[in-house]
Amino acid sequence: RERERERLDERKTGDASGFEVVTMASGLDEKEVARKMKELGIDTDNDPQKDAILKATLAKLDKILTAKSTFEAVMDDLHPLVRARVEKLRELQLTYDTLEDQYLEEQRQLVLKYERLYQPLYDTRTDIVSGKKDGEIAAAGAEGESKEGEGEGEEDVPVGVPEFWAFCMKNNDVVTELITDKDNEVLRYLKDIRYELLGSNLNEEEEEKKKKSGDEDEDDDDDDEDEEELGFKLYFEFGENPFFSNDVLVKTYRMVDEEEGILERSEGSTIRWKPGKNVTVKVMRKKNKKGSGRSKGPPMTKTEKCDSFFNFFSPPDPEELFGMEEEDEDDVDEEEMEALQDALQEDYEIGCIFKDKIIPHAVSWFTGEALSDDEEEEEGDEDEDEDEDEEDVSVRAQSNSQANTSEASLQGEQPECKQQ
Repeated sequence: RERERERLDERKTGDASGFEVVTMASGLDEKEVARKMKELGIDTDNDPQKDAILKATLAKLDKILTAKSTFEAVMDDLHPLVRARVEKLRELQLTYDTLEDQYLEEQRQLVLKYERLYQPLYDTRTDIVSGKKDGEIAAAGAEGESKEGEGEGEEDVPVGVPEFWAFCMKNNDVVTELITDKDNEVLRYLKDIRYELLGSNLNEEEEEKKKKSGDEDEDDDDDDEDEEELGFKLYFEFGENPFFSNDVLVKTYRMVDEEEGILERSEGSTIRWKPGKNVTVKVMRKKNKKGSGRSKGPPMTKTEKCDSFFNFFSPPDPEELFGMEEEDEDDVDEEEMEALQDALQEDYEIGCIFKDKIIPHAVSWFTGEALSDDEEEEEGDEDEDEDEDEEDVSVRAQSNSQANTSEASLQGEQPECKQQ
């Protein structure tokens, strides 16, 4: 104890209030830390053990704070031999990461390859739905039906498949929730829905033309930008209609990471509604009060946003959630933040339903077959959940039975056996 006292005295300055001031590279002041700890009831001045713990803690904290990265702080703290082993593990990880990048690139190229193979099928489907193939399609069943309806004139025969895409959308249990009665009138004019993967707009023929023309080097930077662009676009093509002047409405999803499903933002076309035809708002008319100066004038009107599928093209802005200043975050209600997050998630899920379900399997949604398949999948999932619940109940019952038997044995009693 005397030797500890001597070491303690050697580190003290002439100032009786504490230790020599040690300023570390990170700016930590040992004396100031010791004073703060003393205020909290931890006296390191006269306790060598606590002082040693304080110094060791400060040294480790100083190392972390002055390190350029967490990696350096961790590696510097390791035994040299352990550090060498960790470096070897990092080399293995680097090899794995390289292979994973190759896998993801090959996977993307495979997806793009089959997208090119799907495209002619989508084009033919569009021609059939629009009626361009009516003259070429002659089936025995169709001929039989025409004989049954000999009394009907040719003008009664519909062109193509009327309201094909409207029925596809309404048969999907998620999308149909967005469609109102007013939307139904607009969707009658929907001619086609298609999608495009961002970064895949240069096909093989265009690439060959670039190589032959010698323009490949000049457009290298543009190609890099296209390859880095992730996400997809949805195109909704409409015929001439009394509601808006757009021929095509576009919804774009820009992704940060497609594998993880991380959305950067989504964008929608500005719909050019014709006067009085905007189905996303309702007009409130208020009559002027009698006796007011404006009683003879036109009634006051006010517009309010209302439910509509076409709000899909006015997506929530993620900047409202992620781009606000820190001081603004305190003013936003937590429920509002959650509502905005839910809206962003729902918007992305609906886009994926169009891209992954409705567009590739459109005829199955039109006939209702896809809806039946979805219901069967849900029933299968429910059955699996019920089986798991029954197994859990069985295991708990067996465990309780064993526990009761063990308790009876410890008390010197035999479990009661009842006979009917």
